Amino acid sequence: MLARAAAVILLWYAAVCEAAYPERPIRLVVPAAPGGAIDVVGRIVGAKLPEALGQNVVIDNRAGANNIIGTEIAARAAPDGYTLLITAGAHTINPAVYRKLPYDALRDFTAINHIANSGGLVIVAHPSFPARSLQQLIELAKATPGKVIYGSAGFGNSTHLAGELFNIMAHVKLLHVPYKAAGPAVNDLLGGHIPLMFGPSPVVVPMVQAGRLRPLAFTGPKRSPQLPDLPTVDEAGVKGYEMTGWYGLYGPRGTPKAAVEKLSAAVRDVVRMPETTERFTALNLEPVGSTPQEFADFLARDLRKYAEIAKTAGIQPQ
Repeated sequence: MLARAAAVILLWYAAVCEAAYPERPIRLVVPAAPGGAIDVVGRIVGAKLPEALGQNVVIDNRAGANNIIGTEIAARAAPDGYTLLITAGAHTINPAVYRKLPYDALRDFTAINHIANSGGLVIVAHPSFPARSLQQLIELAKATPGKVIYGSAGFGNSTHLAGELFNIMAHVKLLHVPYKAAGPAVNDLLGGHIPLMFGPSPVVVPMVQAGRLRPLAFTGPKRSPQLPDLPTVDEAGVKGYEMTGWYGLYGPRGTPKAAVEKLSAAVRDVVRMPETTERFTALNLEPVGSTPQEFADFLARDLRKYAEIAKTAGIQPQ
């Protein structure tokens, strides 16, 4: 009888806790440096979530190792709904390009919400770079194989795989230089230390609009609404080329279902706010706001997709 009474009390306490969630501020782990695309999206969403949840959201930037450092921190956190992770395509790319990760990309996380999609990356160059179009870039790369450098947000990042896929489909050899995050790579690009990048739209579109970077092409299946005069890579001559991205929210494995549902509903509300939609649109992002199950299904498909791309590109796992 005592055991049954204790079980009833525990169930009651758990129900009360779930009903009251959240009772304190929530930590949102951003596995990238400030200024990177994940950070930009995380701060847009994180600034609005308190309106829906009634608690502050504290951004915790933990950059390094192509998002692996911050992602591991989130994976090992207590599954109580108070530590969350926002990340992007690297989450499903990393298993294909790293021999051993300190977590399982699917098993060790609870999918909460597919926040938004990126229509594509922008191939951008420093204004001093001689190529003024994608065709000129291809001609230059063919004339000097392995000499034209492009920076990325890290080995295995979508900004890396976009370049490798371009090498295959354009029959060229660009030299890859990985950075710890998108922010430092873009800073070096702006400073002229590297000439080229397949840049995430939230970071580089404002730089293009300000005239600080020269756009060569857009990697999405259709033109960017923010850069309507910029051709897609397909239009510019590399037929069939396409590379897009996404952003999503997770909790550690075992995050309570009630917390997951509340968080997912809150994110859906946030991405549907006119001011959020306006900010996303300006960064070439398409709001999604999925259910947890829809996001989980998407992740499984994306994992298979990038495994195939890495295999085709001949990328040897590190």
